[in-house]
Amino acid sequence: MKNSKFKKIMLIVSLLALNIVEQAASVISAAIPQMAKAFPDHSQVQIEMITTIVSMFVTIFVLISGLIVNKLGQKRTAVLGIAIAAVSSIIPAFSNSFNMIMASRAVLGVGIGLANPLAVSLIGEFFEGDFLAHLMGWRAAASGIGTSLMTLMAGQLLKISWHAAYLVYLLFVPTLLFFIFFVPDPEKAGLKTKAAGETDQAAESPAEEPAEKHARAKVIFYAAVLFAFFSGVMVAMVKLATMYVENGVGTPSQASTVFACLNFAQLLGGLVFGVLYKFLKSKILPLGILLSGLTLIAMAMTTSNGVMIALGVASGFFGGVSIPYIFTRVSQLSVTRTAPMNNALVLVGSNIGSFLAPYTASLLGKTAAMSIRNAGLALIVIAAIVLVALLAVKKNSSSQALANK
Repeated sequence: MKNSKFKKIMLIVSLLALNIVEQAASVISAAIPQMAKAFPDHSQVQIEMITTIVSMFVTIFVLISGLIVNKLGQKRTAVLGIAIAAVSSIIPAFSNSFNMIMASRAVLGVGIGLANPLAVSLIGEFFEGDFLAHLMGWRAAASGIGTSLMTLMAGQLLKISWHAAYLVYLLFVPTLLFFIFFVPDPEKAGLKTKAAGETDQAAESPAEEPAEKHARAKVIFYAAVLFAFFSGVMVAMVKLATMYVENGVGTPSQASTVFACLNFAQLLGGLVFGVLYKFLKSKILPLGILLSGLTLIAMAMTTSNGVMIALGVASGFFGGVSIPYIFTRVSQLSVTRTAPMNNALVLVGSNIGSFLAPYTASLLGKTAAMSIRNAGLALIVIAAIVLVALLAVKKNSSSQALANK
């Protein structure tokens, strides 16, 4: 009995640890100013691409990961992805070649892309019901605490050199070992491969088609929301260290502390998501985006490192309590057959938004502070659009319910 409980605990820990890989690309953002000095022949946007090129390859391999899962199985695909990420991520610690560093970051995206969809779908393979909803909040928490610790460590290593900052990715190794030893192979374990009550005939039934198409349209909407949200938030991630230098707020290492606090606050947000969701329901999404936008505007206006840390905490918390709503809704809108593609769509939305962040930043302002401020304003507009869309869906649902009576 105790052994069974231990296995369940370690399974949960291992699945949640996989989510740390999801946002790992940004943990070395504070190294951008030092790397810009080390590579003076490359533009600022090119240097910032070292952080975001990962997202482009994540996007590609998220879309094809399903094909690889069909060949290797879910566990082997996840292990392969983590292993690729673990090896490629530390190459910049030993290389002075800009092209080699950029290539290694692209390969890191391959590894994350293979593992990323499974960080969501495997939770659904092993758990269901209310506990599944709680785990969707906990996965954001796990991602927050993992990336905050990695960002904090990267900031300390940055005091040695920008090369040393990349050694923080050695923390992928425990995640890999956890997954190898404590996560069963779902296919071999004989877990269900269909939603409760779903049959092949039902899946093929024309009567199910409209509902499935309606669900997919909602998933695409949530993917668009994630794209817009990460386009704005990642502007702050790639520009904050530069703003610290430009505005005399502090050092890049201090900016790294803000990133760490932001990521840690996502932990708190994820932990309270389930509680707040019971009271706010769908309103939690536009409210979280609105407050995230306001914090970005405030960050662009302050010159105090202490205030910046507090705003970083606020930003991470608001993201932590709002974004799990999207993954919970996508899970509710999916059956086993449609879950891989639905999860892939929302992850693609977030990763494309992250990848385009340097270009978005250059369009939003000539200075780092201006880019962050305008990104905050954009998030406020997005929050308003999301609120209107959700209210329209609710009104339409109420009208259909009345018509059916």
